[in-house]
Amino acid sequence: MPIINEIKHFDFNDSGLTLLKKHDKGVNWPVVYLIHDDENLYIGETTSAAVRMSQHLKNNEKKKLKGIEIVFDGRYNKSVILDYEQRLIKYCAVDGKFKRIINKNKGQQAIHDYYQREEYRGQFRVLWKELINKNLAKNSLDIIENDNIFKFSPYNALTGEQNEVSVSIINDIIDTFEKGANGVNLVNGCAGTGKTVLAISIINSLINAINIDDNLLDTKAENFEDDIDENKRGTLLRLKKHISLNRGGKAFKIGFVFPMPGIRSTVKKVFKECGNGLVGEMVIGPTDVVKEKYDILFVDESHRLSKRKNLTGYKSFDDTCRGLGLDPHEANQLDWIMKSAKHVVLFYDQTQTVKSSDLTHEEYKNTLSKYVYEIHKYKLETQMRCQGGDTYIKYVKDVMSCLRNKREKIENYDFIIFDDVNTLIESIRKKDDEMGLCKTVAGFSWDWKTKPNKKPKDDMQYYNSLVQNGEYDISIEGNKYIWNLTNDSWMTRQDSHNTIGCIHTTQGYDMNYAGVIFGKEIDYDFETNSLVVNLNEYKDSKVKAATDEETLKELIINTYTTILARGIKGCYVYACNSNMQKYLKEFISSANEVTLNN
Repeated sequence: MPIINEIKHFDFNDSGLTLLKKHDKGVNWPVVYLIHDDENLYIGETTSAAVRMSQHLKNNEKKKLKGIEIVFDGRYNKSVILDYEQRLIKYCAVDGKFKRIINKNKGQQAIHDYYQREEYRGQFRVLWKELINKNLAKNSLDIIENDNIFKFSPYNALTGEQNEVSVSIINDIIDTFEKGANGVNLVNGCAGTGKTVLAISIINSLINAINIDDNLLDTKAENFEDDIDENKRGTLLRLKKHISLNRGGKAFKIGFVFPMPGIRSTVKKVFKECGNGLVGEMVIGPTDVVKEKYDILFVDESHRLSKRKNLTGYKSFDDTCRGLGLDPHEANQLDWIMKSAKHVVLFYDQTQTVKSSDLTHEEYKNTLSKYVYEIHKYKLETQMRCQGGDTYIKYVKDVMSCLRNKREKIENYDFIIFDDVNTLIESIRKKDDEMGLCKTVAGFSWDWKTKPNKKPKDDMQYYNSLVQNGEYDISIEGNKYIWNLTNDSWMTRQDSHNTIGCIHTTQGYDMNYAGVIFGKEIDYDFETNSLVVNLNEYKDSKVKAATDEETLKELIINTYTTILARGIKGCYVYACNSNMQKYLKEFISSANEVTLNN
């Protein structure tokens, strides 16, 4: 019988090394290991635990640690331990049992498939429970996976596709500064393709390049074991040399721009908490670009950059334009970005423009064409968020474009339509109680009557007072609901499942399950096989102002397509209009036909 998940402790000293050499798998077997004291942790993988331990004992930083836990398993191979190392680094960094993870890298640089990977991933959950039992971890994997620091961690390993784009962008950036020119990267990718994770990984590499261990980059280094592919290794070495020689060891001045305040505040908090060279001040809004001199600006969700139309406040927009020498009536926020850094990295999806103030695709292209910069274009195609994969995302887009003529079963995904809206909402609330990050979102088909003049000190107290007074915003089939009380962090609040969210509270976030209510403003015409919009039932006055019907229809369809793609494990749907409900039932399994998964 092979050894299964035996976690064996050795003192981290010469005596412990002597004992390890006597273990039957201590010299020539693939293992993962954790070296630690009460506050610091180092995680690694090796095919010879004794050799690797002797090397670590000679390291000035690590030799102060007290113990080493080695995971012996008779089923392990090199692919497994590379995968486990990366996952342990990522989970332990968020878990918080140890104050500091002292790894200089994040494990293998790109996720790769291997034989029986899903089975080994299942065994990793068993291993993690054993780590908790041995007081080497404290939180369950489910708790960790719902944490924003986990989702936006610099310790995320990239896919092969993301890794290739990362290498290319870093090389493009170095070229820009070596040539003394300006450069632009434009990364296209639909919802869930990992644009934010890629941006954070590149930023982390740029900030920490000078501190990368030379042994990780030198293929000739003795006992080299880190799985960095040749392109990545050469690029990181080139980056480190450039910063060392051309910048005197000084890191790039980087800004990470988010047009939407909700996701911006979330990522800012992540940067403050995760450390590793990332600081909250890097995460900024579009108007902040004039406050500092930036070498590089990364712009997430750049399809949400605005023009001077239907804005809440025009003074800030005009002041920023003038600060950059631009005409407020001619310029837009993409102009601000292009004017404010030597190199710009834009992450873009034209199908996610949802407001009339957002730049249209034509306006976006025309703005870029004004600048005589070298533009390198890349595309992310692999679906990272949704367990239904690329199949589900394409299916949803086809349904919303009226291009499907028959239902398709989506594997590994709960795509269900409900006849009763309150059953949908209660099902999502139950999911939220079980696993978190499950919310219901609706189209803007109801006025926001309960919106307070200023943010209440206690959201739940304010919500309860509204309910007690019989106040509400949304009425469907006699059921009454209240719009989200806050935009910031609504998605991650435990109490937010009492309210109904909108596109502005959800874009950029992942949900485990998404509930989607199609409002009264969108319907289906069976004679023309097309979606139709009733502007009298659309209540977002800022979006409607001075916007033609065709553009509004496109924005509304984009809104629903975007929120349908938010769920990781599933999406529950209801439509207020009977024709829309009937149309969607042609392509979505009815709740009466299926048993809801736990």
